[in-house]
Amino acid sequence: MTVEQILPQVIAWRRQLHMHPEIANEEVQTSQLVAQVLEEAGIQVTRYPDSTAVVGTLVGGRPGRTIALRADMDALPVQEETGLEFCSQVPGKMHACGHDMHVSILVGVASVLAARRDEVPGTVKFIFQPAEEGGQSGALPLVEAGVMEGVEKVFALHMQPELPTGQISVTPGYCTSNSDGAVITVIGKGGHGAHPEGAVDAIVIGAEIVGALQTITSRSLAAQEAGVVTVGTFHAGTVRNIIAEQAQLQLSLRSLTKETQQLLKDRIEQIVQGITAAYGATYKYDYLYGYPAVYNHEEALKELLAAAKPLLGEENVVVNPRASMVGEDFAYYAQKAPGVLFWLGARVPADQPAYPLHNPKVQFNEDAIPIGMQIMLNIVLNG
Repeated sequence: MTVEQILPQVIAWRRQLHMHPEIANEEVQTSQLVAQVLEEAGIQVTRYPDSTAVVGTLVGGRPGRTIALRADMDALPVQEETGLEFCSQVPGKMHACGHDMHVSILVGVASVLAARRDEVPGTVKFIFQPAEEGGQSGALPLVEAGVMEGVEKVFALHMQPELPTGQISVTPGYCTSNSDGAVITVIGKGGHGAHPEGAVDAIVIGAEIVGALQTITSRSLAAQEAGVVTVGTFHAGTVRNIIAEQAQLQLSLRSLTKETQQLLKDRIEQIVQGITAAYGATYKYDYLYGYPAVYNHEEALKELLAAAKPLLGEENVVVNPRASMVGEDFAYYAQKAPGVLFWLGARVPADQPAYPLHNPKVQFNEDAIPIGMQIMLNIVLNG
């Protein structure tokens, strides 16, 4: 079996998944489709209690290593606005991050390898995980359940609708960020808006904190280091003539290294502590650890480049030194074995507008599907 032979079926699977998106931990139909296809191909399927995860294991006909290939299955709570003929049929849900493409590509790869089992060296694990989106992490429970035991390398791709189809992009070393959050609650003293002298205004204090937090990345962090401090929400007050007693700020925090992560965490509290003390207020500070940064290992990166360059040409394999400051729970797999996560170009034709991930109008070029499949097949068969 070849990629070309199975491609129409893979596209059909992709469109079926796109029409029936399921958000984090609700991927029931998606996982049923995956499990059915794997079982029909003669691949051993493992399911997990209270989880929609599916793991397929294929033992090849040649001696070799054990590697893992991963696809995430969940959609987003987004109302689709693409106008595609296979547009989402579920109101308020959409595959706006391309996970339908991820799943169909990996199911296709598994089907081809199963049909060519005698050529496969070692063992291949196909990991279909739930809940990558929203910080819930479908990866961590699988890792804790032992899915990475015996795995020597792990690989994953992610669609990039702003990268030309026919290209891939990969970053050596850290390629995504630590994706953390924080909640700051300023506790002042409420009062009448006509008599501010008797109150401690949480809004004024919170506003000063917002401004001061911006100095962390510009003055506390070395220019060569990457860090992001974003105040995403600021909630305070009830009516216009009452001075707010409390204000709550919710932050998104991004860093690459543990040292920068700790610096952000510490400097935020130092700033909040100093400003609230100066105004006679108190505070609560909760730091919320999210996904760790994905680290692309040199050995796995070499394998990816060896698989992609003969297929695409060296000029279409972009080695980007700059990490993306997004979060990705592929990091948990890559902590257990050398791994690599790369971006697969899926831009629509140049005469159409390209939209970013998570946008309700984003589309993914299906011409990227056979490219993603062949790269993954090359990684396995070259092993």
